[in-house]
Amino acid sequence: MARGGKDFSELTGDDKVALLLFALGPEAAAPVIRQMDDETLMRIGRRMSEMGKIPTDVLNKVLEEYLALHQSNDPLLRSTKKDVMALFQRAIDEDRAKRLIQEMDKPRTLTIWDKLSRMNPRMITSFIENEHPQTIALILGNIDTAVASQVISMLPDDIQMSVVLRMSKIESVSQELVRDIEETLEKVMSESTGQSGMSFDGMVNVVQILKTLDKSVSKPILQKLEEKDPELFSQVDKMLLVFEDLKMLSDRDIQTLLKHVSSDDLVRALKGSSEEVAERFFSNMSQRAADIMREDMQVMPPLKLADVEESQMNILRVARKLDDDGAITLGGAEDLV
Repeated sequence: MARGGKDFSELTGDDKVALLLFALGPEAAAPVIRQMDDETLMRIGRRMSEMGKIPTDVLNKVLEEYLALHQSNDPLLRSTKKDVMALFQRAIDEDRAKRLIQEMDKPRTLTIWDKLSRMNPRMITSFIENEHPQTIALILGNIDTAVASQVISMLPDDIQMSVVLRMSKIESVSQELVRDIEETLEKVMSESTGQSGMSFDGMVNVVQILKTLDKSVSKPILQKLEEKDPELFSQVDKMLLVFEDLKMLSDRDIQTLLKHVSSDDLVRALKGSSEEVAERFFSNMSQRAADIMREDMQVMPPLKLADVEESQMNILRVARKLDDDGAITLGGAEDLV
């Protein structure tokens, strides 16, 4: 959660859980915390320690959502890492609490599933298309759904249905099998290099670094990269901004973007996007316009992936231009401090 707080509409599920646990207090929250595994505790703990000041109206909306009638009379809550430690120690043993706090302080590394979710769907398809349908189903079930849907559309017709059916029937998978798949994917991806000579891991690292830099620093770097290695620049540039990133735009910026993109591009782009992205756009249209676009998407025949990608790229080009002109700010609320 950005320092200084968020609007209620910007809160994630983890944000709300973190707020709710602090509102309950150590004694009431302890039984809930005891039911969480280490990964969940670290994730929620990070949100707790980053919350800073919490406005009453935001807290009350969270409480209303989960507890219906509860209201807070405190003008502000403030949470710190010290508070997280105290809460953890109240709920779990001290050694485990200290270990989790130490783990929380470590920089978060991307998992193989994070990396796959950032990859071009065509590249993922080339990695997995010769695998057994059950393996493909397990892989696609662990990555971003919007990316997985595009990969499925690229698979041969004779295995698409098999993969979808297997995905629908997956209940539990042994950790040993998951580790085997992760190790195989890591090996394949580490060996995969483009003509630029940069591995995918290296590409992800470059993109992550560029995303954290101020635009006054990153823009000259990208300009020089484009001059020196156009192919590498193209690959990095595509990973820096993907259509799913537009869900992080503020309402005002989405409304500005809507004024500059064609309806045809938008309906095709949203047809191939996640529901979350589509709803962000619909919520910033008039009810009538949103209803018409939803209806257009429902009656629209299946689209070629290339057509969806072209429309999404057209919208991203407009978004970049508006960002360069200062009309919108790419990056979203998470980047505001």
